[in-house]
Amino acid sequence: MIPRDVLVFVGVLALFLAVVWMLSTAMVYRDPLLGALAITIIILLYVVWKTDALVELLEYQRAVVFRFGRFVGVRGPGWIFVIPFVETYKVVDTRVQTVDVPKQEVVTKDNIVLNVDAVIYLQVVDPEKAILKVDDYKEASRLFVQAMIRDLIGSMTLDEVIGKIDELNERLKVSLSKMADAWGVKVVSVQLTDIDIPPGLRKAMHQMMIAEKEKRARAERAEALKIELEAIKEAVKDMNEQVLLYFYIEAIKKLAEGRSTKIIYPLELSSLAEAIAQKIGFVSADRVRRDLEKYGDVIKKVLEKGGEGEKGD
Repeated sequence: MIPRDVLVFVGVLALFLAVVWMLSTAMVYRDPLLGALAITIIILLYVVWKTDALVELLEYQRAVVFRFGRFVGVRGPGWIFVIPFVETYKVVDTRVQTVDVPKQEVVTKDNIVLNVDAVIYLQVVDPEKAILKVDDYKEASRLFVQAMIRDLIGSMTLDEVIGKIDELNERLKVSLSKMADAWGVKVVSVQLTDIDIPPGLRKAMHQMMIAEKEKRARAERAEALKIELEAIKEAVKDMNEQVLLYFYIEAIKKLAEGRSTKIIYPLELSSLAEAIAQKIGFVSADRVRRDLEKYGDVIKKVLEKGGEGEKGD
């Protein structure tokens, strides 16, 4: 089957060649009737050209045609013929189209003023309904979504709005789809693109988020410390005096790090015991002080021996 576009093109070309032949023949044979016919055809072609009677529609375009004001059909894509002065048409784009919903102020249930905007993605699936059932399907969709945004967000708190963006988008799409189906329009998607929170409230929310993170961090550190203390408590059960003596010596050495390689001993025992207890972390200062008094000579000899070794090195 020959495509309609090819037939139209062949017909126009044949008519043009016929006019040329008639004009040339009329001039050669001096035939006024043939010349008049050729001129009439030329005038008709001129009228067709000036009145856009021959219309080219792209693959994604359709023409809704009216004859004397009454709907007679949907034509296209390709070349279509519209009878001059008798038929009119409106072209409809069947691609997915975007409709911007301007930013508007919306008051939430907890009296927070938000600036919200959105975008709608539409596609015409029935050109006849898109022209006959609604004046402007894009404008109608935009106004409907604006009203729905006010209604939905007005019934929600700020936390609900922020936490349920996907649910809001889906509810907007479903509500608009129920309306747009009668217009021959498919709602591909509705997306809230921006929710503008007042600067002061945004700062307060940021501070609350930081405080919440610090609270969780403190709780985690406390839990880690609890586990560590329980482990130390379990380990201390089996410690003998030699092990504690080793910890005391190591603690005294650490107290001297960065200051001097020489330890002067004895110091004031209560201060030293407090410092060692803090370094070790699992023995009380009183216990350290008693052990220092008990093992003082041993600790002193070990430290002096260690100091001599460092000097020799």
